[in-house]
Amino acid sequence: MWTVRNLFPHLVDPEYLDECARLTSRGKRRRPEVADLLFRRETVLEDVRSRLRSGTWSHSPFQVLFIRDPKPRLIAKARIEDRIVHAALVRLMEPVWMRSATHDDFACRPGFGTHRARMRLLQLVRRHRFFLHLDVRSYFPSVDLRLLRALVATRVRDERFLGVLDEVLDRGAPLYSIPRYRAFARLGDDWPPEGCGLPIGASTSQFLAAHVYLLALDHRIKRDWHVPGYVRYVDDLFLFDDSRRRLARIRDELAAWLWAERRLKLKVPGARVRSSHGHLAALGCRISRGGIEPHSRRIRALGATVARECRRERHGGPPVDLEGSIEARMGELLFG
Repeated sequence: MWTVRNLFPHLVDPEYLDECARLTSRGKRRRPEVADLLFRRETVLEDVRSRLRSGTWSHSPFQVLFIRDPKPRLIAKARIEDRIVHAALVRLMEPVWMRSATHDDFACRPGFGTHRARMRLLQLVRRHRFFLHLDVRSYFPSVDLRLLRALVATRVRDERFLGVLDEVLDRGAPLYSIPRYRAFARLGDDWPPEGCGLPIGASTSQFLAAHVYLLALDHRIKRDWHVPGYVRYVDDLFLFDDSRRRLARIRDELAAWLWAERRLKLKVPGARVRSSHGHLAALGCRISRGGIEPHSRRIRALGATVARECRRERHGGPPVDLEGSIEARMGELLFG
């Protein structure tokens, strides 16, 4: 196993923090908080750097947004200064884990992404007779932070760097212990346990959930269970084989592994093994041997958006480039 040391000096390097600030603000320069940061860039970054070096840096509270897209989600928004630290942490951890990642892990990864995952699923649907779609129950809220810290520490041997990461994790953990938040996100009284969880919206959460926490599962599926077709997009698992019975057996073994090794549960423990002659609902699309088409829910959302913009313009709102808007959203439906 490849391990790294002395990441903290890179984390507090002025040029490195400046580059992370540039990446964090890219495409967002007109937002007030980003514009303010850029106006005071040198002062803000020097303050962040000095507090990191002295060990006095602390993460500000997350702003929680309540989103329905379509199911309710809690999105944690951090201040721009904290997002710069998030980016700095992730960019240093990425080379450590990406060299071990398999080609079946598609989320939050340059050169992969949603579109390539859909194309890979189409290829596997046409190649194999059966498929199995598994989903982890309340994945982000269920991540065991003590176990996650231990996984990171096996490869990163730098206590000061890990201390900064711990500050980010500790700030987000209490979100799923607040009764009002749990009720909105439809989290049960029994699961997930309080004190667990990664806040959705932070780049550190995306990286740790997508590439660190389930990396060993990817290798187990390919190396030990020899599944011929496999795609993972964060916690959505798609397994393909020509044997229905073998997929059913792997489903049970996979559920046992998730609980024993990661303290996670499947959303549907007895998920059916389905024929590839039907369709697979995945990543906002319906995928069949005939091709890929947008899910009906996304088409309805497009219609609702167009109607809303027409009503706004009819009631005196600013004129809308309706044709351009529809073309852009159709491109998102087909290739997003």
